[in-house]
Amino acid sequence: MTKKIQNNLHYFKISQESPEKLLDEFYIFDEKNPAIGKYIAHIKEIKHLLITIKTLKEKQEKQLIIDKYFYALQEILGDFSNCSEFICFANACDSILSAVKADIDLLKKVSERYFAKRVINEIVPEEWVQAILDTNASRKKGKCGENKLISILKQKGFTEVKTWEDFFGVKNCVTSFSKKFNLKNIRKNLKINIKTKKQNKTLDLIIRADDKIFLLEAKHLNTSGGDQDKQISELIEIISLKERNEIISFISFLDGSYANVILNKKGGSEKLETQRAEIQKHLTHNSRNFWLNTAGFEALFSDLTSE
Repeated sequence: MTKKIQNNLHYFKISQESPEKLLDEFYIFDEKNPAIGKYIAHIKEIKHLLITIKTLKEKQEKQLIIDKYFYALQEILGDFSNCSEFICFANACDSILSAVKADIDLLKKVSERYFAKRVINEIVPEEWVQAILDTNASRKKGKCGENKLISILKQKGFTEVKTWEDFFGVKNCVTSFSKKFNLKNIRKNLKINIKTKKQNKTLDLIIRADDKIFLLEAKHLNTSGGDQDKQISELIEIISLKERNEIISFISFLDGSYANVILNKKGGSEKLETQRAEIQKHLTHNSRNFWLNTAGFEALFSDLTSE
């Protein structure tokens, strides 16, 4: 039997009183890119071709000869091009790497504007190439929240499983939504509905703690805004769900600095106050569901596995 746990408001209070850290190692990518040398060499090659094209145009060389270098530029554009000034400029021209590589006429038009609007030199400082790579670090965060929670659970004795046989055979385990653990199979095997407004919405994790099953949606937010409000609304909807099967609970997990704003008891906009009231209302009406940050999550699953 699962160990006795406190009510959901207890873990919500723990979350309120234990804010997220200013920096969370699971979301930090501060190591120098191991391929930095390849990026630099590739950018130098792009610059060399662009300088050649510009010089030939200034000398009014035959278009046939200039085109030879345009095609050479088109040919080399690839995986290491996104950190070049030229492709950054293409982004500023409402285009992308794949588009300029696929369309020689677009490549020529972007190049013309580049020659007119920017200074070209052969210098490629390592620090600014790394800086551009750093600005793209957020793209790596897709599964960080799931990985963080799975890591916490493993520390508490949970096993990560990949099949339904293991899920039902292992007392304490966790798995991610996937092809095997898709919405259709989850509804069938757990005999639940998951009636969200967005049809066929998948969550992130399924956690089994002995005879209890938790379906979890995880989000990581650091700023407020329209998109963030949408994501908060999705989390609020999760804790509003209710299943007839009493072993099923839903968890809305939020970390990042904005989690602290949401969990703050007072202050902020009218929208924020409304969101807090909605969270409190659904937790009160759905005692099996949880709104947690990192501390609340750790406390809940520590209690579930305590001797």
